[in-house]
Amino acid sequence: MRPVTRIPKLYLWENQLLFLAASYMPYREHTVVSDKLIVSIQGEMTITLDDGRQITTRSCLVRAGMVLKKECIDATNAVTSIYYLAPMTQDYLALESIMPKAIEGVNYAHPQEEYLVQQLLRVRDDNLSPQQAYLLLRNLIVQPHLSHVIFKKFDPRIIEIIRRIRETVRENVSVVDLAEEVNLSESRLEKLFKDQIGVPITRYRLRYRVFVGTIYIAFGHSVTDAGFAAGFASSAHFSKSFSSINGIPPSATFLKPPFLEMKIADEVYEMMAPRMDNMPIKKIMATNQ
Repeated sequence: MRPVTRIPKLYLWENQLLFLAASYMPYREHTVVSDKLIVSIQGEMTITLDDGRQITTRSCLVRAGMVLKKECIDATNAVTSIYYLAPMTQDYLALESIMPKAIEGVNYAHPQEEYLVQQLLRVRDDNLSPQQAYLLLRNLIVQPHLSHVIFKKFDPRIIEIIRRIRETVRENVSVVDLAEEVNLSESRLEKLFKDQIGVPITRYRLRYRVFVGTIYIAFGHSVTDAGFAAGFASSAHFSKSFSSINGIPPSATFLKPPFLEMKIADEVYEMMAPRMDNMPIKKIMATNQ
C-alpha cells in the first residue's frame, strides 16, 4: 500500500489566513507583523525563557512586533500550522487571557491543545472548504465564552487608516497624507498606530501588500505579476518583503514540491474582483470547491 502524500495547504479568508505544513520548513529570523497562533501538528516546539529554562509545547501565541528567532522559539523538530489572527479584533487578547505567558510577547499551551492538533490535521488532510474549516476551528481557537468580551477598544482613526491602506494598496500614499485624513500629526499617528496594532504603520502596509500578493499568486499569477499587482516595484522587492514578513521566500512556499494547495473563501473573491482586471476568477473558483 502506497504511503499517503501530504500536501501543505493555505486557507485564505478576508482578514486572516491559515498555513498548514506537510513537512518541516526552516524559518529565517524575522519580525512578526501579524499576531499568530503557531501549533505543531507533528513534534514539539521549545521556548527558551529569559532565565535560560526551557518549555516544551505544541502551541504558542506570538504577538505582532516580536522578533521570531530560533534562540527564542525552536521548531526544528516540528511540522507547524500557523493561524494568522485577524487584526483589529479581540482574538489575540482573548487567547492571551487563557494561555500562560512564557516571555514578553509569547504565550504557550492552548487549553485545548491536543484536540486543536487533531482538528488542524483534519483540515490539512481532508478536503474541507474554507467555510467548513473556519467553522471547525473558530470556536476551538477562540472559545465561545470569550468571543464577545471586549479586552481593548480600537481608536476609530486607526480603523479608518487601515481601511485606507487596504483601498490604496497599489499607491504610495505618504504617512503624512494619511495622518492629515484623520486630523493627526505624522508622529502622533505613528505612535498611536504602533500602540494599537503592535507594528509601525509602514510595516503593516508592507504586510498587507504581501497578503494581497499572496492572493494574486493563489489566483494563478506569477510571483512577478503578483508583486507588481500588490504595489511592489519589482519581483525582487516582493520576494524580499515576503521573506521578511513570513520568514520563508515565496519560491519555497509556492514553487517547489510538494506544491501548496490553496483554499480561498468566497469573500476573498468578492474583495479582489474589482482589482483583478482580466483574471478569470470564475474558472479558478470552480476548481477551488
